[in-house]
Amino acid sequence: MDSLQVSDTDIQIIRCLQDDARSSVAKLAGRLRMPESTVRHRLNALLRHGLIEFVAMTNPLRLGFQIWVILEIEAQIPKIRSVANRLAAVPEIYFVGVTTGNYNVFAAAVFRSNHELVDFMTRRLAGIPGIVRTTTANIVDVVKRTIEFRLPATPRRPLAAPGSRRARRVLPSNGKNGT
Repeated sequence: MDSLQVSDTDIQIIRCLQDDARSSVAKLAGRLRMPESTVRHRLNALLRHGLIEFVAMTNPLRLGFQIWVILEIEAQIPKIRSVANRLAAVPEIYFVGVTTGNYNVFAAAVFRSNHELVDFMTRRLAGIPGIVRTTTANIVDVVKRTIEFRLPATPRRPLAAPGSRRARRVLPSNGKNGT
């Protein structure tokens, strides 16, 4: 997949969606004073290139998951990816990342009870080849939880799609040509 050069228009669209992700294309276009076709085209490009995603962020504590944990996992070096992939397949785990530092894999999971957590740790986690040691920490109070981050004032360079080698040139929108 080609990369997408992020324009000022794209940044404006993303900022509006961070304010209200349920905004319609028509509402975004009105707020940005742009044609709907421009906003629709740019929004579709942002989605297609994986620069934005739409998700429903839930609160696990309000859905009956009483145990919310962070797992730090040290794995044998040749098995880091396989450990991460095995963890990613576990339904209770909602985040897995390969990391640097004292641990190789970082994961976050939710469980309905201590019994479920103990079963996971002693049966399923223990059955994953390549794990050397783990540390598990319970989240007891959430102070901040967000999936957005500060956007640059203006785009600096093309953002490459994973695995792409070249960037596709995209002209900044002027609201007249539908880009």
